[in-house]
Amino acid sequence: MDTAELLTKKKEALDAAKAIYERVHGDQGGEWRGDDNAKWEGLMATADKYQAEVERMVRMDKAAKQSADMDASDGRRTEQNPAERRTMPPSFGKATAQDHTMALRGWLISGSQEHEPSEEHRAAAARCGFNLGAKSIRLKLAPSALRSLMPHDVEQWEKRAAVGTASGSIGGYTVADSPMGALEKALLEFGGMRQVATVIRTDAGSDLPIPTNDDTANKGAILAENTQVSEVDPTFGQLVLQAYKYSSKSVLVSVEFLQDSSIDFNGFIGTALGERIGRIQNDHFTTGDGSSKPNGLITAATSSSVTFAGTATVTYDNLVDLIHSVDPAYRMKGRFMFHDGGLKMLRKTKIAQYSGDTGGTPLWQPSMVAGQPDLLMGYPYIINQSMTTPATGVKSIAFGDLSKYIIRDCRDVTLLRLDERYADYHQVGFLAFARSDGDLLDAGTHPVKYGTQA
Repeated sequence: MDTAELLTKKKEALDAAKAIYERVHGDQGGEWRGDDNAKWEGLMATADKYQAEVERMVRMDKAAKQSADMDASDGRRTEQNPAERRTMPPSFGKATAQDHTMALRGWLISGSQEHEPSEEHRAAAARCGFNLGAKSIRLKLAPSALRSLMPHDVEQWEKRAAVGTASGSIGGYTVADSPMGALEKALLEFGGMRQVATVIRTDAGSDLPIPTNDDTANKGAILAENTQVSEVDPTFGQLVLQAYKYSSKSVLVSVEFLQDSSIDFNGFIGTALGERIGRIQNDHFTTGDGSSKPNGLITAATSSSVTFAGTATVTYDNLVDLIHSVDPAYRMKGRFMFHDGGLKMLRKTKIAQYSGDTGGTPLWQPSMVAGQPDLLMGYPYIINQSMTTPATGVKSIAFGDLSKYIIRDCRDVTLLRLDERYADYHQVGFLAFARSDGDLLDAGTHPVKYGTQA
């Protein structure tokens, strides 16, 4: 068992001990029951045993290096066999952001028998508590989801990722890194739902209930003297978000590509996996039917009862009616959403400025201020290619408080390396699994409504 495997075993023991401690001080109010203490002590002793073995291996390696140096100084050449190189315990210390990037790259190229990880890769992996021999790893997205692609937002995300890398030799590979940053941005770029929705990150995948309450029909009252107040109990409901497992399908990479160290392979993998998962998730977050998949925004939204002027046309009055079908409380944060074909339709829509005006002025006007979005009827809009281009009977334009759509992510992303499956093609396969769900938080007040083409 090499140092990376020992550190993995140590982390497993510490995680189990932590789970017992949290249960005792959470569910049991600090009361140690039954064999709780014995199990906790045993797990901590096991972790200490693994650490002691790691320290012994490090000392032995140091002694071996000193001996090799002495042999070299005497003119004798000592050749290390490949097996020894693979198990050489690396140096320990505080893990840096560069260590995490280097460790992951070492894991990625471990699938190529012709290009084994270097000692630099192994040393970085040990500082991160990361096993290069594992066939799958779990990575975490950023604790808080990116909400835009503005340079300063991406920069801040990268700074937060760098700050969170001090997990040390006992830590798991749990910080945000270059492939997860690329995956995060790829998820955000595809479709538009993640740019406007409220994204919740959870560490576990159990059902997530969100309470709802619609008390808008109840009002207070004036009471006469010595009159008992009446009781009106609020009605509560709940929205339950699950965690559906999404697959990127296999991304195949040639061994030659892996061996080219000049390529940002970490970022390439993150982008490739993120784009694939981003496409299918955006489809589901938009039009999913809620059956073994998320309930999409357009599926969950309410009809405004507005039917647009034609199969691919809309009028100024149609949009006014759609906007005012949404309660003023939600119009304050109102935003349009439509397919690029919908934007094309709206750009062609003109308003007559006077009697007999046959040309008209375009309804859509571009922003002339840097950093300010284009507006439609005074409201921003988002392009979502998972919506349908305007046609007969299509729900083509949505409007309302789109942040009421909740996306739930489980922060762990599982990345698999398929070494043998594509070996006859001289390729290595990579595969990602992510768990998410989404639904519109609507207690009955309908924060988002849609209009339909005639």
